[in-house]
Amino acid sequence: MQMPAVILDALERGAAVIAAGPRAARALHLDFAEEQHARGRDAWPTPAIFDWKTWLRHLWREYSFLHPEAPLLLSALQENMLWKRMQGEDAALVVSPESMAALAQQAWQLLGQYEAHRSRNTAWEQADAEHFRLWAAAFDDECRRRSWISESHLESRLAAALDGLPLPEEIVLAGFDRMRPARQRLLTALTARGLRVRELAPESPATRQLWVTAADRRSEIHACAQWTRDLLQTAGRTPRIGIIVTSIDAVRGEMERIFRHMLMPQSEDILADPAAMPFEFSLGRPLAQTPVIRAASLLLHWAAGPLREEEISWLMLSGFVAEETALLSLARFDAELRNSPLPSPELSLERYARMLPLAKYPALAPVRTRLNELVQAAAANQLQSQERAPATWTELAQHLLRTAGWPGPRPADSVQFQALKRWEHLLDEVALLDYDGTRMRCDAFLRLLGRQAEETIFAPESRNAPVQIMGPLEASGQQFDAVWFLGADESSWPMRGRPHPLLPLAVQRQYGMPHAAPETDPELAQIITRRLLASAAQIVFSYPQRDKDGDLRPSPVIAALFAPGTMPLFAADLWPAEEVHHAAALEEIADTSGTLPWPQEKTAGGSEVLRSQAACPFQAFATKRLRAEAWKSHEWGLSAAQRGNLLHDVMRRLWSGSEPDSLRTHDDLLAAFAQNRLDAILDLHIAAAFAPLVSSASDDSWMQAYLISEQQRLHMRLEEWLQIEARRQPFTVEACEQKLHDVHVGDLRLNLRADRIDRLPDDSRLLIDYKTGEVSAAAWRGERPEEPQLPLYAVYGNVPHVSGLLFAQIRAGKTGFQGRVRNAAERLDATLKATSTMMKEPYTEAMRDGWEEALRHLAEDFLRGEASVDPRDSKVCLYCPLPGLCRIAESERDPGEDEDGEEVEDRDENA
Repeated sequence: MQMPAVILDALERGAAVIAAGPRAARALHLDFAEEQHARGRDAWPTPAIFDWKTWLRHLWREYSFLHPEAPLLLSALQENMLWKRMQGEDAALVVSPESMAALAQQAWQLLGQYEAHRSRNTAWEQADAEHFRLWAAAFDDECRRRSWISESHLESRLAAALDGLPLPEEIVLAGFDRMRPARQRLLTALTARGLRVRELAPESPATRQLWVTAADRRSEIHACAQWTRDLLQTAGRTPRIGIIVTSIDAVRGEMERIFRHMLMPQSEDILADPAAMPFEFSLGRPLAQTPVIRAASLLLHWAAGPLREEEISWLMLSGFVAEETALLSLARFDAELRNSPLPSPELSLERYARMLPLAKYPALAPVRTRLNELVQAAAANQLQSQERAPATWTELAQHLLRTAGWPGPRPADSVQFQALKRWEHLLDEVALLDYDGTRMRCDAFLRLLGRQAEETIFAPESRNAPVQIMGPLEASGQQFDAVWFLGADESSWPMRGRPHPLLPLAVQRQYGMPHAAPETDPELAQIITRRLLASAAQIVFSYPQRDKDGDLRPSPVIAALFAPGTMPLFAADLWPAEEVHHAAALEEIADTSGTLPWPQEKTAGGSEVLRSQAACPFQAFATKRLRAEAWKSHEWGLSAAQRGNLLHDVMRRLWSGSEPDSLRTHDDLLAAFAQNRLDAILDLHIAAAFAPLVSSASDDSWMQAYLISEQQRLHMRLEEWLQIEARRQPFTVEACEQKLHDVHVGDLRLNLRADRIDRLPDDSRLLIDYKTGEVSAAAWRGERPEEPQLPLYAVYGNVPHVSGLLFAQIRAGKTGFQGRVRNAAERLDATLKATSTMMKEPYTEAMRDGWEEALRHLAEDFLRGEASVDPRDSKVCLYCPLPGLCRIAESERDPGEDEDGEEVEDRDENA
């Protein structure tokens, strides 16, 4: 992009160019460098281009050299910690003293920028504002006593202290949308000293202005990407394109996917070499979210205490601790750890290192060595018991990270290198908290470090990509060949804010602070819009007609740019979605593979195959063909699946007829009640089922106590259930956990195991399946039944004379039978009313025929390899264990939410 001649001429005259923000200053530096290259120069003096804040700090450094008694300029973190201290006893009355300190810091900055400190001379009626006024007085006194100065006072202080400072003869201001009073005071003082202060005025408006509307946000982004691609392909030289987004955080992920697909589709090939994208986002992300910094934070927390299992998994497989040769072994060990019978949601560093199985995975030996060295270093430095100065903590943190081998053996790329440099700078900022003798414990230091990493926005240096995606304020002072303004609807533009909560509204209105009056936001939006119009030869404004909350209207600020009655053009007419473009030549390969039939001689598993096929064909394909598994995550105590397995084990023992004190018939149950033996029988079988868990947790007193409470809970649930069983018609338990032989659904072979089969006096059978969650016989309906397990047993399980299917729901407050039984009053419970569902909807042959047809079709679909991403309903996606594999979340489908769910208990025998 060619640098504006007025700026280039000013620099050649020795003027200083001051941009409103850092990104505009960097863009001007790049433009200047391109200009020097165009003139054939290989080297040149660094131009005097600054952003406003950097220039103020530069002037203050010069002032401090001339006046050794000058106050110490507080860093943002130092000032924040001071505001936290100023809250005093009030800190106990707020939810977060850290957040309140940040608000106080912002309020103090507003008072300085708008020269409103004299408003603090009288009491403020609002309680929160009065609290802040008192803190501000204490803050002011402390700064005066210790000879400190807040950055928000630099403008007013420098305005009165310009004598002797090395100042240029001319200053050119670029991209300032508004001049706050303190800034204007400094500029006035500079002018009084004889400096020429010139503010660049907006140039003539764009010669081509277009107003576009799209059906929704996704269509709007898609149209913008097509327009951008067309410009890149048709321009004679590489253009500089600005994409202005009013709410960049809300659409960043979707924009990145669509722009990648439209502008560089070859990058979607996972086998392709990494390549720089033709677009970049100017808005950074929290430093804490950068992978290498997240690894550092987790290592430090792990040295001081246990980590959650998901944090350990991410850290150990991230490549920032272990060598590439150890990653596969670590992944296998991680899977084994998650499948252990009583996994802990947290693990200490020492315990994890001790658990690494070197005999099985020799490649983990260097990993264990480093982790043990980290354990020893943490113990030697008494992390939990010592108070240290912040600088001492930062030195110790660096030592611990080096001991752990962070940031790993891989060479850092450019982004990681920059993140590491920013991390070092952050540690230096924390170390500066020694300025007032602060001392803190390890947990306080780690919280402070984590909060600073989360609040520090990290944006890698611009690659000067041709497409720059940024917010309206960030575009200040920049020039483009073309601009597209996304999201120009009434709810997004003007951007609206709220008055500051710690300053009286009357004070904010009196001094003209942002968001204090209804007219301030539209006025600023008009200024920014005029500036954008002057920043490029062509500009497109667009807005979506609707979003998830309803219909949208265009921004009145944008509508005013066009003649009254002008209607926006439809993006779909200008850039048809069905039009095929290629940013690069792609090879087209015909798919001649056909389907992938399942081998008929191979057993596909249990009923979960057809459950998954009914829920979503891709889910069945992924779990059975690709052998994809969910990443197990654990909580304290037993999972829902473990509780279900324990229930099944107790019921198997109770009704086996072969175990000591076991039952077999309805008469056995009634006798146990009559003889008051039921409590002892239940205790016996529950203890036997829990024995392996109790043994494995012998060294964990918390888990032992927890398991006792779980046994008591299960005893209570089963006692309630057996009272319902006692009211039944006579029955004999014919089989528990019975393997069903020679099961074929068409050509699909399955291994099935029934929870329980009861034989009735008429020689018919009831199939019973134990459930601890929400169940309903309605789950058997339709062509894609939600729970095909019991219908599968009834139709294809080779169980003779089936007269009913029942869920045995054993759940607090909802214990009972759910299902379909032929003549339920005669075969199940004589007390059933004629209005009950089981009486009105009995088990019939027509029902059985419907199940047979639905199950056969599902089996045929699975056998031929049907794998479409086609969830039956939103609940399928909500509880799917493989969302990252099908990536349905990236489509327009909204899985929705459902609060009801159950951990699936699959009792089939898998092949």
